[in-house]
Amino acid sequence: MRPISTATFTRLRALKLEIPPDPLGIARALAAQGLEGIALLASTEPSDQSFVAAQPDRRSSALDPLSEEDEPRASGALTGAPRWIGVVPYEARRTLERPGWVKPDTRPEPLLTLPEWWRYRAVVTIDHRSGEVLVVGDDARAIDRLAKAARARPHPARAVELLLTDADPKEAHLERVARARELILDGDLYQVNLARRIDVHVKTGAPLDVFARLSHAAPAEYAAYLSLGQVEVLATSPELLLHAAVGPDDCRFARLVTEPIKGTRPRGIDAESDARLVQELDGDEKERAELAMIIDVERNDLARVCSTVRITKPPAVVTHRTVHHRRARLAGWVRDGVSRVEVLEAMLPSGSVTGAPKVRAMEVIADLEAHRRGLYTGGYGYVGHDGSMTLAMAIRTLVLQGTRGHYFTGGGIVADSDPERELQETGWKALQLQ
Repeated sequence: MRPISTATFTRLRALKLEIPPDPLGIARALAAQGLEGIALLASTEPSDQSFVAAQPDRRSSALDPLSEEDEPRASGALTGAPRWIGVVPYEARRTLERPGWVKPDTRPEPLLTLPEWWRYRAVVTIDHRSGEVLVVGDDARAIDRLAKAARARPHPARAVELLLTDADPKEAHLERVARARELILDGDLYQVNLARRIDVHVKTGAPLDVFARLSHAAPAEYAAYLSLGQVEVLATSPELLLHAAVGPDDCRFARLVTEPIKGTRPRGIDAESDARLVQELDGDEKERAELAMIIDVERNDLARVCSTVRITKPPAVVTHRTVHHRRARLAGWVRDGVSRVEVLEAMLPSGSVTGAPKVRAMEVIADLEAHRRGLYTGGYGYVGHDGSMTLAMAIRTLVLQGTRGHYFTGGGIVADSDPERELQETGWKALQLQ
């Protein structure tokens, strides 16, 4: 993408709304008005901001939607508000697999295979610290339309009933974990992330009702509801795939941050058992080795496009409503001359959900998993008016087409993985569906 000079910057407009700072309630109000392309990016854990939008005016299937846009970015306050919101499926980067190592893929095509970005000229921003609600955008009419819809009476919540079915027998997951261990012990690779699919039938309730249930059961730093035409994405991911900040003078990425998660335990039944599970997770050598390997993969990916890479937060346990995880944070400073697309090609898909070495792990995934992943372990998020990008890892994610959809759950496999324990872990990560 051609760098945009500061001389061509435009300034955003903002309109204050005197309504409750409730992202889900605002999304329900937009749905009540029959608006299309509703997008909700909400932190259901304490955070600074959430966003709600509707009525997109443009679509892109590019890895980076700004590569197809020639309009200037914004300057001034509030430029971090979303301009493009969408998804980058895992399938979009399967070209990394070597044809000579992977048999022809005869599995059915998943619901999402290509990036799907939608552009919004106005978005509701909710500041959870101050309680301020603004409509921010670069188009006055779009701002007014969105503000009017956000003030409307929301749809009432409806009861949700889900029917869950294992898409392949649990015994099949035990077998694929055992096969992965054999490959690791033979020296074929060091680690691989393997998943199984749960098929979901929404018997009662609208997709926003299902999202409300999922996010209540498992509050997340990166919750999202995205209505993408024939497909809807309902996500409650705890993991940051990538935050890419831009420099002061153009839209090129300057600083990258990723936060890989590896290692899982369920929450305890009381404070004492909960503390014991945290201690067990933090001291487990298998879990520590798993995250250490993925940190090395992520460091290697960052080094492809960065001059400096650092661990800015060492591995530590983080606690969510249904599970405990171990997480680390890495940051990299992008080399001069590296394009936005080159950054995304280096970082997608993440080593956190493929394995080590990454390309070989992806080939093993294609060989062993019964179903194509679609969006799962890709990313979803937004590109700001300033050109920055934030992508959450597409885990704890339900993709619906009508009343039926898919939810994948998996984990990292290493040499000393126990198949029964790995199967149990996939259950912990699907508790929010119950």
